[in-house]
Amino acid sequence: MQQRLGTVIGIVVALLLGAAVSVAPASAANTSGTSAASLQKKAKKSQKKAKKTCKKAKKAKGKKKAAKRKCSKARKQAKKAQKKLRNYNAQFFDVCKNGCQYKTIQAGADAAGKWQKKNKKRNATVRVQPGTYVEGVLLHGKDPRFDFDDLTIMGVKKNKKPNPNARAVVLEGKNAKTIVKGTPGWFPGDAPKIPANNAIEGRSTVGLVFENMWARNYQNNTFFVWASNVAEDKEYCADFKMDNLVSSDTRSYGLFSRNCFGGEFLNSEGWNHGDSAIYVGETPCDNASWNNRGSNPGPCQADPKWTVIDNFVSHQNVLGYSGTNSKYVKIQNSTFYNNGAGIVPNTLDSEKFEPSGWMILKNNDIFWNNYNYFSSGSEFQTVSNGLGELLGNTVNYPMGVGIALFGSDGVVVENNNIFGNEKWGAMTFSAPVVPGIVSANDDDDAKSLNNQFIGNQMGRGGVDPNGVDFLSDATGGGNCWQDNSAGATFVPGNGSTPLSTIYPGCPQPKVLNKDAQSFNFIAGIQAELDGNQDPIMNPDTILGYVGVAPPETQECSWSINTPHAAFTDAKGRTFTEKRSDPVVCP
Repeated sequence: MQQRLGTVIGIVVALLLGAAVSVAPASAANTSGTSAASLQKKAKKSQKKAKKTCKKAKKAKGKKKAAKRKCSKARKQAKKAQKKLRNYNAQFFDVCKNGCQYKTIQAGADAAGKWQKKNKKRNATVRVQPGTYVEGVLLHGKDPRFDFDDLTIMGVKKNKKPNPNARAVVLEGKNAKTIVKGTPGWFPGDAPKIPANNAIEGRSTVGLVFENMWARNYQNNTFFVWASNVAEDKEYCADFKMDNLVSSDTRSYGLFSRNCFGGEFLNSEGWNHGDSAIYVGETPCDNASWNNRGSNPGPCQADPKWTVIDNFVSHQNVLGYSGTNSKYVKIQNSTFYNNGAGIVPNTLDSEKFEPSGWMILKNNDIFWNNYNYFSSGSEFQTVSNGLGELLGNTVNYPMGVGIALFGSDGVVVENNNIFGNEKWGAMTFSAPVVPGIVSANDDDDAKSLNNQFIGNQMGRGGVDPNGVDFLSDATGGGNCWQDNSAGATFVPGNGSTPLSTIYPGCPQPKVLNKDAQSFNFIAGIQAELDGNQDPIMNPDTILGYVGVAPPETQECSWSINTPHAAFTDAKGRTFTEKRSDPVVCP
């Protein structure tokens, strides 16, 4: 029976939560920071001076040679000023449906990339005027024809000024194609265009900026930056910026970064994604072979480059935030509501640089993550066809959860407003590995370690409670709970382990991976076993809950299943609950 349990848990948890498959625009000025107006003024002034100087030189009676030299010098200065103005203007590449030199974003970006390459300059700006652009844009940093580093692609008004209305410039994924001819990896004979999986894809770039656009109806992602994790490819991604973007109605993800050293997701919104509206995956380490095992693992990055998510609104997705093996991510001042689950960092073998961790989740509103996308009437479908089987039942993502730390190390969850999540408010748990019996993670990396839950406001002052505020599966170590709102509730399990042991106060001594266990079948939270050591499908345990069949009946175990009153946040924005059709419970 132990072998059967091992097989079941290995399938379930190894796949659990997998993720496989306002405006502050950047300056478009040149590298010296000079404005177009000042350059134009200098050009006119120098031209006027040259004309005046040369006129005097013609009238000069004595010292004509000196006068001619002054004339020649003034003319050179005037030409230099005009050249600076021309070079500045060349940094803008305008795209519109009619009247611009470029009619597609790809054409404008290619021209900008060629200009940067030729002139050995950066900070060119592709200015995209209002309209709908049916295309997928590919910016390949290893393509020798271009230099896309520090390039900005920005939605603008017709007067070419930055447009705070991100919905004015639309990248449409239906029937869109991506030009791949000539890019690295393309071979003669291949189709020059392929169906567009992404709205804009930046591969192996530094400092890429996307602003003021709406992308929708793509198969994979909307705005996507990444680098190959194959050492031989010698690719590198860092310091991207995505600001004032809208992402909706994709088969998989919205704003997405993978294998990148630092970046920013700012002032943006996403909904109706088959996985998550925002994703940070596979955060790279200084050493490709780094892990947190051993007696002195050291940090993944000695001088961490953080990815900041600020003022992001994610709603009506399978997951609000997902990040497989994501590290050094700060999520702040953001809103996650009406998703299946809210914020879900996770540790999986499917990507490199395990585990997830060393994150800060602070000052966020996380509420009503109860959207049952399996029920009829859902406005989107999950990209997953199931995550394995449990006793003949398909395993699916859990719903009704605000924060789920899966196998994470060193995450600080502080000063968040967490309410109205009808199963669990915030949870931390491991993927069990028992030598010879269970192998849910190849190297036992997915352990719940050193996570802190501090000063969170749970249940909206009792007006809009979570089903249960906190869950820990009593695995790992170093986790702690301190100064959360009075009356916060905790999943007790079967009562065999005291609450004070499962949920100790902060701070706690740091626990290393090598000294912690990823399984606990005693407390009755990770799994409940019968007399034959087989799992019982108890929906109040993690394994029992994700294996509920049919999956839409997960909500049948929620202790709260009633409408939630509208919520107005500190910024004055009012949110209302949205659900799919009610489920008929057994």
